[in-house]
Amino acid sequence: MPSNFGKYTKNTSMKSRYHLSILAIIILLFFCLYFSSTDFRRIVFRSTEIDSIGHIISFFCLTWVLHSILKLPLFNTMLTVAFYGVLTELGQYYLGFRSAQVSDFISDLIGIALFGIIRWSILMYRNRSSNKSVK
Repeated sequence: MPSNFGKYTKNTSMKSRYHLSILAIIILLFFCLYFSSTDFRRIVFRSTEIDSIGHIISFFCLTWVLHSILKLPLFNTMLTVAFYGVLTELGQYYLGFRSAQVSDFISDLIGIALFGIIRWSILMYRNRSSNKSVK
């Protein structure tokens, strides 16, 4: 067995705990905001359809999963998922029982960008803190 096998399994388990904790925090924040008050819910969801929120959440999670599994650079993952969003809306345009909507694609882009911003912020924070610890 390789000498760094223990380090690898430790890093893998730490990463999976880290991903699960981020997911739990996001879900917890969503439920706290949603169930906090009916006035807040009306203000947030007044101009936003639940379909758009579903697109934002699903494309956020899709980008997260693909970035974690494929290990592609962040920009390439975001570009690929955005292309997938274009293809799904284009496919819906030609289906008789579905309708393509630009607002759905914009919601997809918001979900992708939200993941990109959060991931980029985490990477910048890690680089900054690792540079401080080296000095």
